[in-house]
Amino acid sequence: RERCDMRMTVELGVVVLATERAEMELIERLDALVAEMAAATEDFAAYRRADVLFHMGLAEATGSPALVAAMTEAQGAMTDLISYIAHPPEVLAWSNAQHARLVDCLDRRDPEAAVRIMADHLRGTEHVLAGLLP
Repeated sequence: RERCDMRMTVELGVVVLATERAEMELIERLDALVAEMAAATEDFAAYRRADVLFHMGLAEATGSPALVAAMTEAQGAMTDLISYIAHPPEVLAWSNAQHARLVDCLDRRDPEAAVRIMADHLRGTEHVLAGLLP
């Protein structure tokens, strides 16, 4: 539970600052990662690599080394947990649609929508992970 709370705090703070600070080159890189994930819904290992890079890219967009470090820690903590859950292509496609909407929020400089989308994105992961508890 603590890992999920830490990740929620980091990711929500990151998307707020990323919508304010992301440069077009980074937005384009995130968009390319969305396309990479869209092509990898049948290959979870490839999807997850691009997913981690996407979330790290959001942190990089803030320009804050401390947030990049916090995101690195949050992603590392979640990687082990995420490996225990099923990853049907439909779920990955839904998750990636949220990624695409986040990129759009960065492009439009819309932190309110970005926070709503990211919170929903994280709650979905948390809900699935809660199913692993006894």
